[in-house]
Amino acid sequence: MIKKISTEKHLVKKRAQHTFTGDERLNHDLHIQQIELETQNDALRATNEQLKKSLAKYSDLYDFAPVGYITSNRDGLILETNITFTTQLDTERAQLINTQLRVYTSPEDCDRLQAHLEQVFTANARQSCELLLETRHGRKFYAQLDSIPATSNDGAELCRTSVTDISVRRDIESELVKIHEELERRVEERTAELFVNERKFRVLSQEFQALLNAITDTLILFSPEMKVLWTNSENAGQLHETEPDEAAQYCYQLIHDRPSHALDSPIKRCFKTGEKEVAIATYHGAVLDLRAFPIKETNRVNSVLLLVSDITEKMAMQAEAMQAGHMASLGELASGVAHEINNPITGIINYGQILINECAQGSIERDIGERIVKEGDRIGRIVRTLLSYARDGREEKIPISVAAILEESIILTQAQIRKEGINLQIHLPDDLPVIHANLQQIQQSFINIINNARYALNEKYPGRHENKCLSITGEKMTVGSTCPSVRIVFHDHGGGIAAQEMPMVTKQFFSTKPFGKGTGLGLHITDKIIKDHGGQLSFESNTGQFTKVIIVFPACCRENGGEQ
Repeated sequence: MIKKISTEKHLVKKRAQHTFTGDERLNHDLHIQQIELETQNDALRATNEQLKKSLAKYSDLYDFAPVGYITSNRDGLILETNITFTTQLDTERAQLINTQLRVYTSPEDCDRLQAHLEQVFTANARQSCELLLETRHGRKFYAQLDSIPATSNDGAELCRTSVTDISVRRDIESELVKIHEELERRVEERTAELFVNERKFRVLSQEFQALLNAITDTLILFSPEMKVLWTNSENAGQLHETEPDEAAQYCYQLIHDRPSHALDSPIKRCFKTGEKEVAIATYHGAVLDLRAFPIKETNRVNSVLLLVSDITEKMAMQAEAMQAGHMASLGELASGVAHEINNPITGIINYGQILINECAQGSIERDIGERIVKEGDRIGRIVRTLLSYARDGREEKIPISVAAILEESIILTQAQIRKEGINLQIHLPDDLPVIHANLQQIQQSFINIINNARYALNEKYPGRHENKCLSITGEKMTVGSTCPSVRIVFHDHGGGIAAQEMPMVTKQFFSTKPFGKGTGLGLHITDKIIKDHGGQLSFESNTGQFTKVIIVFPACCRENGGEQ
């Protein structure tokens, strides 16, 4: 188009070289002006098209910029915004236009925003601040506002602001601050701990050195070449021949007599095997205990520590103790007899007291007298039971119910149970089979178990307590045979029995009670009595919670007289 117009202008100029009349000249000039106007219009249209394209391009850059852009007046009234800012506030552009920016700030940041805008126009330069903005749905985020002053076409003051979401940066900075503070705290704690540990180590080292020097036994540290690296004496020269201590003299000879190193000593064996080695040596009538301990580094024995102890007196005391043990066994047996006799004596005293308190004419005196005779007879039976402990004698057994035996046992212990505040619960079914047993022996076993339960409960609960309970239950069961069995469980909520002590509770002279409070015969005799009746005695316990003593008796079968 421009080329065509230029060509026409060229033709017009050529024609201008000719001579025209007045009207022709006027028409010619008008034609020239018309051509020039068309040329200018075409140029304006081309420029307008280019401007539109540029405006569309920059409009997209403005709307979809990675940060929000807003234009506001001095009071913070939003006049224009891009799409990014509307996305940040989760709203529409139409809802933002002609609204105050402070509407979207937190209450505590309103004053800060106003001060920021005033500073922009006062300083007439770029200003920055950080605010907490809130969307219409209540989501809050930190934003950095960078504002510059501007002027509209009509001369009004404007503020152009970019809004950058810095929530992630703030979170990272906050987390870094926390990590830094935590690292500083740990460094301070570790430094203080190292300082304390250093002091403790120094004190411990001094105490350890004093302890080693105070040990009466001799300690010697040997190198693989059998050189003395250290002793718990001030120097090896103190271990000389004139020392009255036989162990010290032996160590002196061991250190200075080189040929003795070639012998098969525990030191040599310890270097060879890398394990603890022990030996017994005699020296001038003294018995010495030699113990060699390896000191390793990366599975290699670097040195051996030898402990030399004079056990001559200890060996002599053990020999004397073995001789005295026989006498001690007799004493403990006598103590056990006195312990077992105590229960029937208590019954005799109780019935005698009843006889005194309730003395009256009539048949009741005869009944009480019979009970006294019965308890006296029980004393004789217990003594005979202890005598049969060695010769394994057999007593007369008759069919009898467990309930009857238990009733006799409770009569003798109920006064103490009531006094100690123990809650006694008995659950025996009426159809419980009878057993073939010696009443006095089973009664003795029951009393032993009840007294052990009383002791455990009183130790755990010195006074009255709702859990101070002993329950006795019975049930009929079958154990690998056609004949039924009777299972009796004594369940107390005392201190229990330790797992390592469980296998030992029925051993003779073993007791979990303190010295002087138990002979260690009660459960041993109980176990022997129950086994003699063909029964089984077992235990279940949880330390600090409960103990169950379980007894299983075979019931009377028809072929043995019939089940009762």
